[in-house]
Amino acid sequence: MPKNSKVGYAVKANDGLDVPADMKMGRLPTPLQLSSYIKKVTQFSESEYHETDRLEVKEVIRNKPGVRLGVRGILINGKSDPGLVIPAQTNTTTVPLVGEHVNVIEREGVVYFTDITNRKNSVNENSIPGVVGDYDPTTKYGKNFRRKKVKPIDIGEGCITFEGRFGQTLHFDGHDNTPKIKISTHVDESDGDFRKEKIDGDDSSIYLLSRGMRDKFDGNTIEGKKVLIQSDGIFIKGRQEVKINAPNLSVNENETKLGSRDAEQSVIKGDDLVDFLNDMLTDINSAFNQAMTAITPGGVIVTGGGAAIPVFAGQIVKLQTKLLTESNKFKSKIVKTI
Repeated sequence: MPKNSKVGYAVKANDGLDVPADMKMGRLPTPLQLSSYIKKVTQFSESEYHETDRLEVKEVIRNKPGVRLGVRGILINGKSDPGLVIPAQTNTTTVPLVGEHVNVIEREGVVYFTDITNRKNSVNENSIPGVVGDYDPTTKYGKNFRRKKVKPIDIGEGCITFEGRFGQTLHFDGHDNTPKIKISTHVDESDGDFRKEKIDGDDSSIYLLSRGMRDKFDGNTIEGKKVLIQSDGIFIKGRQEVKINAPNLSVNENETKLGSRDAEQSVIKGDDLVDFLNDMLTDINSAFNQAMTAITPGGVIVTGGGAAIPVFAGQIVKLQTKLLTESNKFKSKIVKTI
């Protein structure tokens, strides 16, 4: 074992080999007897050195000055305390639980842990406290952590997954030899060993697709390049703006509110409003003509010069013409409704 090593440990290479105390050699042993004895002594003394070990975690240190994450514990094979052990990775962080076993290495006198040993084949926790030392049945995984049943997702050929302890998943899906990225979170404590992702059934999901997918989404077949988002509520907030650029923006279901979720004023249907106003002007003109017929001969208004000019009827016709020819000025070309 290298001098001052904190992690490495040695084990006998020939643990079952024994060197007899009496080799039954005479006062003048033969060269063959001496050779045999030396070989046995040499083999008995041989050992294998291991640079890595596993540490049973006894304490987890988080968010302390100078130590974002570190663990303390006892080496399972070396039976010693190597001191503070920090993550080997800088950008990918997995926080171990008390009782979990982490693989450790030593580099230039610093001890690092690389990953958590898969003792239980569980994505939730792999704690086995008491492997080093006495087992304590009151051991807690952490201050607030509680064990839960969490089903890992069903995987296919060539898939790569990153799974959290509580049902969060980032899945680089290779089903059908097509690229798909699936981000989902789902609480599933039902029977069975694995969770099959389903965008319409998972709690919340975001799918990024290049060539569609086999499953349907909202009852529709999905083909081509798509981004699918599903949850009970989807909130988007832009501190400055939210910009959507698409030739077709559709909003389905029963109600759309703009400005506030408490909005109550109804949006006017442009075409129906034009028809309504045109009918209203026609009705007003008809009612006015009937009234004027009862007042003046021919239903006209006689001007001061004595000319008979159907002033009111003419203005109504002008309004109707203007309404029909210029309605596009106040009807939206972008926002449509049914």
